[in-house]
Amino acid sequence: MMKSILSKLNLLVIISVLLVGIVSMSLWSIREDQQIHDQQLATILQIQQGIDTLRSQLWIFLQYKDKASLEEVYMAQQSLTEQLGEQTNFKHYIENLEKMNYSLAVLLRQERALDDSKLQSFPHSVVTADMSESRSLLHSRYNMIAQSMGEELFHLQQEVHVGNRAQQEKALAMTALVLLFFTLLVSFTAILIFKQFKAGQDVIKEGIHNLYNGDLDTLISIPKLAEEYVVLVTFFNKMKVSLQNHIVTKDELEREVKLKTSTLMHQTDQLRYLSERDSLTGVLNRRAFYHQLDVEAQKALSSGTLFALLFIDLDKFKAINDNKGHNVGDEVLATFSSRLKDNMRPTDVIGRVGGDEFVVCINGLSDEANIESKLDYILDVLDKPMEIKDESIQVSCSIGVSYYPTQSDNVKEVLELADQAMYEAKKKSGSRYFSLFKKMQSQVTEAKSDCQ
Repeated sequence: MMKSILSKLNLLVIISVLLVGIVSMSLWSIREDQQIHDQQLATILQIQQGIDTLRSQLWIFLQYKDKASLEEVYMAQQSLTEQLGEQTNFKHYIENLEKMNYSLAVLLRQERALDDSKLQSFPHSVVTADMSESRSLLHSRYNMIAQSMGEELFHLQQEVHVGNRAQQEKALAMTALVLLFFTLLVSFTAILIFKQFKAGQDVIKEGIHNLYNGDLDTLISIPKLAEEYVVLVTFFNKMKVSLQNHIVTKDELEREVKLKTSTLMHQTDQLRYLSERDSLTGVLNRRAFYHQLDVEAQKALSSGTLFALLFIDLDKFKAINDNKGHNVGDEVLATFSSRLKDNMRPTDVIGRVGGDEFVVCINGLSDEANIESKLDYILDVLDKPMEIKDESIQVSCSIGVSYYPTQSDNVKEVLELADQAMYEAKKKSGSRYFSLFKKMQSQVTEAKSDCQ
């Protein structure tokens, strides 16, 4: 027996084609039989018309008994003879009709002979009596033959119908038997295909279920499977063996994922730090500082506190760069920013916004009272000499101070106020700071004194 599903499918296709062909041939045969039956009925109808014509002419002749009517009967009989002679494929059905027609022809010839013998030399009364008796016998025979021909034609029609019905029943019975045989054959083949497909599906399903549950050791056995499933199962078992040799365990995978995730997060933090920090000083760059300043402004508004902005600029830094070189200038900036970071709170925000310009955000203040002492301390620290390459360098700075939201609730305006205050501080010599807010307060106090 064929073990391949494909071969069974090919067999199923062949059986189906044969079934279609045989059924088509059976239907074609039934159609041809029906056509023959129709032709036979048409022939019977033509003969019926010829017989009806002959009977009508006989009736006319028997009514008038003249020579013209007799000739019409004779012509109708000859026409019927021609019709019967043309039915070469219908001879065995119309033999009796031909015999009856021949008998009628003989009687008609006798009728014509009687007409011709009217002038013979017998006594007129004797001739008339004999001829009348002969004519009566002939006319009786006419009616008998015509009636017999009608009955024969009726029996012929019944015979054709019965024969055609028997032929059709035989063809239908053969077609039904063929259909039944091929239907059983197709059903049997389909059941075999289904069983083989189901068996292979169950085996593959069980193997995939075991693989899903992490079972890499159990291989799929190969019972009586179709050839297609044997190939598939063999490949599946090879895949399992390959997985056993190459796959990692769940714990190893989790450790590897955690390690990769930690490394990726560390690299992300490094990239974020490098993107936000000034490469020379390590404080926030201009973009990151302005972003953080917006965050501090939101915190101050929500908590009801304020923060001070210190805009710091190194005095005569360009001269240091020009006279001592950029390397020394970079060392000065790095030392200066390091002192800032060491003397500010961890929560304070420091940023480098220009070549020698720094901005410090001292957040979480309740008022402006204590900021001056903080500024004095910062100036003392920043004003100390720097030891760079065995050389002591004195660097002074100017600091402009502004307050958010005391002076303005717009961060950009607060920065501009601190920048303006820084330029006011630069007008004095040495390290110093200046606040437009203090100047405004002094002006308000002096105005009140003048009014008093």
